[in-house]
Amino acid sequence: MTDLGVDYDYLYTIKRDLKTVRNEFKGCSAHQEGMKDEYGSFLVGGAMEAFTDNWDDHRKELLENIEKVGSLVEQSIQAFETLDKELAESTKKKKK
Repeated sequence: MTDLGVDYDYLYTIKRDLKTVRNEFKGCSAHQEGMKDEYGSFLVGGAMEAFTDNWDDHRKELLENIEKVGSLVEQSIQAFETLDKELAESTKKKKK
């Protein structure tokens, strides 16, 4: 029989880090708006605006994928914790 080891600390770290990345992605468009006056040239400003518009489109897709992965991590944590609890309970019953 093979032993299965689950590193819960690692799974919770992944969950926390994905939440941090998601929050950064959600807030990064606000950073770009604050930079408009710093560009100096309207040509640079126009190029940066085109870049951020493109980035906004791709950021939405990345956010969706980050949220999907976060959901999978959460489901994995719940499934392993439930299994852990059930195995612990069955072991207690066998010892009685």
